[in-house]
Amino acid sequence: MPVLITVLYILAALLGASFAIAEFRLLARFLRNRDSVRAGVRSRKDRASRVDGNAPPPTVTIQLPLYNERLAARQVILAAAAQGYPADRFDIQVLDDSTDETTALVTEVVDELRAKGIRIEHVHRAVRTGYKAGALAEGLKRSTADFVAVFDADFTPQPDFLRRALVEEDAFQDPTVAFIQTRWSTSHAMEGLFYSALALLLDRHFYIQKPTRAFSGQVTTFNGSGGIWRRTAIESAGGWSADTLTEDLDLSYRCALAGWRGRYLHDISVPNELPEHMRAFKLQQRRWARGNAQCFLKLTRRVMDSGNRLIDRWDEAFLLAGYGIHPVLLANLALWPWAVIYMDRTYFLVMQGVMSLALLVAPVSFLLTVHERGDRWNLESVGQVVAGLCLGIGLMVNNTVGQIQGFLLGEGEFARTPKGWHSLDATPAMAPRPYVSPLHWTFFAELGVLAYCLLGSTVLMSRGEALWALPLVFWGMCLGLVVHLQLTPQPV
Repeated sequence: MPVLITVLYILAALLGASFAIAEFRLLARFLRNRDSVRAGVRSRKDRASRVDGNAPPPTVTIQLPLYNERLAARQVILAAAAQGYPADRFDIQVLDDSTDETTALVTEVVDELRAKGIRIEHVHRAVRTGYKAGALAEGLKRSTADFVAVFDADFTPQPDFLRRALVEEDAFQDPTVAFIQTRWSTSHAMEGLFYSALALLLDRHFYIQKPTRAFSGQVTTFNGSGGIWRRTAIESAGGWSADTLTEDLDLSYRCALAGWRGRYLHDISVPNELPEHMRAFKLQQRRWARGNAQCFLKLTRRVMDSGNRLIDRWDEAFLLAGYGIHPVLLANLALWPWAVIYMDRTYFLVMQGVMSLALLVAPVSFLLTVHERGDRWNLESVGQVVAGLCLGIGLMVNNTVGQIQGFLLGEGEFARTPKGWHSLDATPAMAPRPYVSPLHWTFFAELGVLAYCLLGSTVLMSRGEALWALPLVFWGMCLGLVVHLQLTPQPV
């Protein structure tokens, strides 16, 4: 038993440290090149606008994939129609797979806009073949535009979005640019540590990780919404594919392997709605974790065999394996009490030095995010960092389930994240019928792991190892936070 525990714990600790090292390398690049990283993704303000120039702006189709979005559909359609872009150079496709009253609502608003001269098409599919990827592919077949902008239902692009990206920034001047991705921002005031923690997790990606990868020449990925694609890049890479639940990540890497690149524009932001409840957030994260595992299976070998096509193949492999940190954390938790009891203490302490990397990287990254978005380091921001850290750790069971499903069970259903109504174009009359998320069975798995933490800490304290029981207590607190938030009332 001691040998088996030692081997398993060392393996889990080294895997956790490897993820941390990959993240520390990214943070080191950011800190060494902070000014250049910032400048590299900023809009070039001195670029002359071509709105009134001789060359007409490019044609673009705005695609709005919807599925049962009665609370959000009208707002995103109106935002798309309000683009300050030549009316004859863009059109809108509402790609509606809905099975509820969303379809009737969409029909109404589309008719209103058509009467005003907006070029807009309502594409309703009775069967969700291929889910979002299938809807985007169907819309692309109906479009003749050179570029395609994509916005999910919870996004509200500003009226100058197309003009800034395609005209002022001329973002596709480089013929190798397959797509641009803009920054996601929160669309409503953050109330409470839950929303603050979600915003911090989002901002970490868009303020630190994404611009640093773009500066370093690594693969820039499309985030599924708030971006514009070059049509020929989609087609040359094989089109949208529904064999993973993260069609955006999949197509981004297929484009990179085909010689295309993505571009991240930090200065152009698109407000979006954060998940309003822990159950909705878990559903979203589980889908992303499952799709991430599917992309890892599909693409990692091609990435490692890509030769000089990609700058750092190992970094790309770690990005594709990103959600793998959650099963690694869960394995460390499961092994912890037995490692304390059975491992040689010298080996155990050495592994704690290794694991300290994994313990430090997230707080450091979060603190840098707070600074980059212009906030002060104070008690409030430290509270947000702690909440973000606890939330990320507390998702280990949920996201491990998503990873296992992605590796073992194939494609699965694209489960939408329920949208709220308080920050969108919804009326109080809709409030009694919000979209809600049922309690998922992973809630009971989290309760079981929480009980394991309490039992394990009790066993360690009974053996005189109270100090080493503290990590189990902390992990239990993180899981307890996630469990508690699932039992709070859902917004109505």
